[in-house]
Amino acid sequence: MNAPSSTPVYLTAPDITQFGTALLVHGGASAIDARIVMEHLVTSSAMGLHSHGVMRIPQYLAEMRSGVINAVAMPTVSTVAPARLAVDGQRGFGQVVGMQMVDALASPARANGIAMINGRHLGHTGRIGAYPEALANLGLIGIAVCNGAPSGHWVAPFGGSDGRVSTNPIAFAWPVDGSAPVVADFSTATAPEGVVRVMRDRGLEAPGGYLRDAAGHLTRDPNVLYAVPKGAIQPMGGDLGYRATALALLVEVLTTILNDDAVNDSTRKGTDMTLIAIAPQSGFGGLARDLSSHIRASPPLDPARPVLMPGDRENTAAAAMKKIRLDGPIWTALIAAANAANIALPTPVAGEI
Repeated sequence: MNAPSSTPVYLTAPDITQFGTALLVHGGASAIDARIVMEHLVTSSAMGLHSHGVMRIPQYLAEMRSGVINAVAMPTVSTVAPARLAVDGQRGFGQVVGMQMVDALASPARANGIAMINGRHLGHTGRIGAYPEALANLGLIGIAVCNGAPSGHWVAPFGGSDGRVSTNPIAFAWPVDGSAPVVADFSTATAPEGVVRVMRDRGLEAPGGYLRDAAGHLTRDPNVLYAVPKGAIQPMGGDLGYRATALALLVEVLTTILNDDAVNDSTRKGTDMTLIAIAPQSGFGGLARDLSSHIRASPPLDPARPVLMPGDRENTAAAAMKKIRLDGPIWTALIAAANAANIALPTPVAGEI
């Protein structure tokens, strides 16, 4: 395996937020949009979800330069039916458009009991759990599904050898009386592409069964995913991976096809995401609290590892977070971007090496 190209550095959350915001503004984003994007990225990193965190800043800067992301997009929302909306993101920042989708969905969901919004032509959406979580914070049950960016066919179908779909994540959340919402967010593949990228940047091997090379051979080398021809991520579930492929196809139907886009993603102009919001009955939050208590009360197999609800691990990590890690290749790219923009670098803080 290749060693990391340089040592990681650590920054405080306020410093990387301010620094990343300045870089995005220099690239053409408004200060408001840049701040929304950075808050999403920093929150993801704080949760330990580095694949959707600050490592994306160089990617977004490059995509702004190439036109993949339209930093001045003005997304438009239309009503398809009383409980169904649509938005054309016009290649705007996925986090910005995604939160606009949340805002647009809340009122019709309450009025009709349930509502959905199809978003097309978004930039990279980051952690899609953020959107159902935002709906849950409004007292709604939220569901999100998302396909990949153009040319993001990273995942082989069960029994196949080359990438045919994206990692096609599914996320959902519901409100709970007296505590944070329950939030589940997972790829239908063995790992999101960003996780493989983190392994590559850190010089780590992938777990067994995660990847195949272009010839279809199992491998633990994350570099195969970025080779020419490229390898493929495997569907989640090993011998039961046909279930994950079925879920991935459901995501394709609810995003790509329902948005009238072609599965051949070379014809698309961005990512598609669909959100569904359900207005629960009175008393739902208390019943949801009882559900959480019921699950957590299961005697753990390992006394040192109590049973958790979805989202517990990430919330614990975020609460304990003191600094944000930037792997060597990302920090090197940010130094280059800062020098080109004449923006001062933040001062790293001490961290584990």
